[in-house]
Amino acid sequence: MKGILIIADGLGGRPSDLAGETCLEAAATPNLDRLAERGAVGLVDPIGPGIRPGSDTAHLSLLGYNPYEVYTGRGVFECLGIGLDVRKGDVCFRANFATVEETGGVLRVVDRRAGRIESGQEELEAALDGMKLTDVNGVQVRFRASTEHRGALLLRGEGLSRRVSETDPHKTDEPVSRSIPLTPGDAAAERTAAAVNEVTRRSYEALKDLEINRRRAAEGKPPANVILLRGSSDLPHLEPISSIYGVHGAVIAGGALYRGIALACGMEPIDVKGATGGLDTDLAAKGAAALAALDRFDYVFIHVKGTDNAAHDRNAEAKRAFIERIDRELIGGLIGAVESGRVHLAFTGDHTTPIDFGDHTAEPVPVLFAGSNVLPDETRRFSERAAGGGGLGRFSGMVLPILLGYCNWSPKFGS
Repeated sequence: MKGILIIADGLGGRPSDLAGETCLEAAATPNLDRLAERGAVGLVDPIGPGIRPGSDTAHLSLLGYNPYEVYTGRGVFECLGIGLDVRKGDVCFRANFATVEETGGVLRVVDRRAGRIESGQEELEAALDGMKLTDVNGVQVRFRASTEHRGALLLRGEGLSRRVSETDPHKTDEPVSRSIPLTPGDAAAERTAAAVNEVTRRSYEALKDLEINRRRAAEGKPPANVILLRGSSDLPHLEPISSIYGVHGAVIAGGALYRGIALACGMEPIDVKGATGGLDTDLAAKGAAALAALDRFDYVFIHVKGTDNAAHDRNAEAKRAFIERIDRELIGGLIGAVESGRVHLAFTGDHTTPIDFGDHTAEPVPVLFAGSNVLPDETRRFSERAAGGGGLGRFSGMVLPILLGYCNWSPKFGS
């Protein structure tokens, strides 16, 4: 049987979001509620109870992997997702275009996302890709821009190590951090940190006077005049989902991170026009593409990012409205296939992102399974509070394996 997994990034919330209700509770979600009434609902800790998850580690866990065993860092998934050729020995980073001001030779962060820059990334990318380093010989630099302010950096050369700190201070009005080896005396880490620091400094020199940034400054917009690096990582070993379950899967995702994780797990990418990874993404097109892909694939993973974007921006109304769009445009287009018995569907988030906190927290998120093999529980709504009383109870990770179990794909453990 066929399966569709939908992960709405940052779906979960707190009562402080909207006058005692979470954004999900406040949203009108008739299609999700209809599936909840006919399916089974519960709470899932993306990694485990009390563990505050990153998006990368949460997705690995929800897809069935133990992140404590396989995770090497975020950057490699960003590089894979944007189409860079990652090889053994490469060191990869997630990059943010950011806005800094220089005072006395110190770069101080003004905006970590350069106003969530929406256009002109090609010019920025061209100024950085293939940068020739002078302080560290023999290190190649590859850079690709992704969606909005996001990008990915790959360093290739002999004697490199992922064991270095990041340059992103994660706060405004703070100096750009200097990368250092995480293990004192590690020559490979020292060489990598030196390369990271040179790339960061040279990125400011390369970007600050570009036409796009002069134009943004003239328009009162923050210039994208530096890159901040984090998530240092190398190529992990992940056993493909196909070899574990004997299924062939695909991914539809606008964000490079989520596409990269899926590619590392053995899924094939499906490009969908209008899948931006932002609040303006074409949700109906994603759903239609997933249904069409089930002619060739056993399951499709759809990632949706807008919920998290709004929550990180602390915009409760935008998050509520986007959840309503998910229900209307995405779930509304899939519900017929689920109710016909053709498809099993799982819907959840990868973490809670409360509006007042504006970042990931450790609370569980609601999860829904629907389809002909799912025994319905007594739940009639899909929300955090309703899921607490659902028949699935509370469990950790493993959402895709459970979905594949409903589709009769699970391997037998023992005889």
